[in-house]
Amino acid sequence: MNVEKKGLLFLSYGSPSSKDDLVPYMTSIRRGRVPTEGEIANLTKRYDTIGQWENVELQTMAECQYKTLLTLLPTMPSAIGFLHMKPSIADAVDSLVQQGVEHIIAIVTAPFFTALGTGAYEKQVQSAISNHDNVTFDFIRSWWDQPTFKEYWVKAVSKCVNINKDLFVIFSAHSIPLINNHGGDSYALALEESAKEIAEHCKLPKWTVAWQSAASHGQWLGPTVEDAINEALQTGADRIVFVPFGFVSNHVEVLYDNDVECKELVEAKGATYIRAPMPNCNETFLQAMASAIIERIHS
Repeated sequence: MNVEKKGLLFLSYGSPSSKDDLVPYMTSIRRGRVPTEGEIANLTKRYDTIGQWENVELQTMAECQYKTLLTLLPTMPSAIGFLHMKPSIADAVDSLVQQGVEHIIAIVTAPFFTALGTGAYEKQVQSAISNHDNVTFDFIRSWWDQPTFKEYWVKAVSKCVNINKDLFVIFSAHSIPLINNHGGDSYALALEESAKEIAEHCKLPKWTVAWQSAASHGQWLGPTVEDAINEALQTGADRIVFVPFGFVSNHVEVLYDNDVECKELVEAKGATYIRAPMPNCNETFLQAMASAIIERIHS
């Protein structure tokens, strides 16, 4: 197929811009279940704490990443769609078809594949494309193995560490329900492999992989970040460095779950909390996405 007939579909989770967005946003996340007043109050508190309603950068991070990514790619039709906000994935697919695209290359900001997470985007893309005759799609399930993904995190971690023997590094990512961590889901293995590559390159003496931001109900993949903090303290670490490399930008699960909750736990034990900077719109990091897309364009 001619490259001219191919288009890019950039997919992200979505982020609320105002408190009026919260109920529809949470209802979408809960697959149609309207949140309770307690759930709304809890998330409102978290967003209030990180300044979500005043910080335009937090509200528009995905759009910024999308625009930066386009500067790293050949000129081609493109559209952005969100899993839980507008424009929806279906809206974005419709936009590409209207631009004359016959083959859609879709990529999610999440670098690691999970059937529950990334798979939800893929299902929505497939459903939206089924409404259009003679349109096909190629879904990039993961892109963490691109060289510049590792390059970014090696630099970010290196800035936080030195030869201090009492330092401990925790690589973290969003946990998933154990029921979804089946044999076909390589999420945990991929994260552990990536963390090992970064740790070895940075010559980290003490490090681990842990899981964060799990819901309060059900059984979730562990060990938790709380377990990892305790492990670090037991080794005598007085500086604990967090690397939330399963995420790609500043948002509530980093700015609150890490920078508030984890920081409080670390400092309560007399240790120092440090966090590696998130990629956000860093070109080196986004080149990992661009490289994965370019490979598919020419495949």
